[in-house]
Amino acid sequence: MRKLSLLAVLVVLAIPHASAAGGGASASGGVHWTIPLPNPFGVEVQNRTLSFAAQRHADGGASGRFEYHQVVEGTAFIFNVAVTCMAVYDGNRAKIGGVVEVSNDATIPPGTFAWFQVADNGEGANAPPDWSTLVGFGTEAENEAFCTSPALPRFGPWDVDGNVQVR
Repeated sequence: MRKLSLLAVLVVLAIPHASAAGGGASASGGVHWTIPLPNPFGVEVQNRTLSFAAQRHADGGASGRFEYHQVVEGTAFIFNVAVTCMAVYDGNRAKIGGVVEVSNDATIPPGTFAWFQVADNGEGANAPPDWSTLVGFGTEAENEAFCTSPALPRFGPWDVDGNVQVR
């Protein structure tokens, strides 16, 4: 019986955790970081604020908000976003996306979609730093595809100062 119980635990642990199809997940945090040179962008990128609170509901819908404040070559860009999708992968990594409601960047007007992913790497002095990707921008279809894909980030991730909670 003990072998059977251990086998059941190992099987459960081997199944990748994803709440994309389920509900009841949430993610929140407030982080900042700098991407120094050299980097793939060719300029230093200061991500002054990424603050977010998102929830995935049992019916598959999502709600919440995030604000992203980035400075590139002395120019500040601010985006306020209403969450439309959220998924949790691997038990600690959240993908969050939504529609831009406020933007001071003429190339990314309200109505554009924005998304990012974060990881909660634990608490305490010995825990590795949490991490985040940059915010991506595009269409509603790209936003949904991002949230429903378990893929890891293409750019980054970068260790952050602050705290991410994924539940």
